[in-house]
Amino acid sequence: MPVMIEIMGEPAVGKTHLALTFPKPFIFDTTPKKEAEIIAYKVLGADAKNRYMWIQNWIQLVNGVKSTVKREDVKTVVIDTGADLQSLAVEYELQVKERKSLMPYEYGRIREVIDTDITEEIITAGKNLVLTAQMDDEYIDGNKTGFRIPKGYKRAAFQSDIRILLVIGGCSIDIMPGGLSFRVRPKPETKNIRKAVIVKNRFVDMAETGIVVLEGNITAQDIKKLIPQNLVDMVWVE
Repeated sequence: MPVMIEIMGEPAVGKTHLALTFPKPFIFDTTPKKEAEIIAYKVLGADAKNRYMWIQNWIQLVNGVKSTVKREDVKTVVIDTGADLQSLAVEYELQVKERKSLMPYEYGRIREVIDTDITEEIITAGKNLVLTAQMDDEYIDGNKTGFRIPKGYKRAAFQSDIRILLVIGGCSIDIMPGGLSFRVRPKPETKNIRKAVIVKNRFVDMAETGIVVLEGNITAQDIKKLIPQNLVDMVWVE
């Protein structure tokens, strides 16, 4: 099965840029102002016109995924940002049901639809899947803690094979066992070096390897090296 990667971080740390270094990418831009478009053209050049789609609603995304996974020249599907998966699906469901809100139990059905129409559609077609996620303030009892936490599609924490936190400069980070949740507190550092903190890697025992931190101009090839050699050919599509 191909890899599923989640790339998280604050704005302008390089999430979209890193995602587009994965093999033969196609990017679905769900941001309201086409924020990924300029980065796509910067990374992919003129080929971006064939590898970029601005998404405004759920049906457009579903149809776009169905057609894109059939393309032989696409090996990686990027959704920027993954946090919009649920909001787009909910918006569509409300339109269909002509309602203003969903009951709490209905969100389980929404997640099943996302899995069927998006994540499983992409993975079973033999494509790598990369989701991006921004960060948000952590609140406890209505009060800010000073930490930042991922603002992504919640199910991606469980489904992703590798979760990557991109930061520029220094930070302290608390990672829960298994890398399913974590929180970050930025701290001053004299050198603004880009770092990729690997908070989850399903392919290794992180209790033995510890937290891996990559520095510099990080690309998908650096992420590929995190997968053991005996597994990489089975999960890395290029």
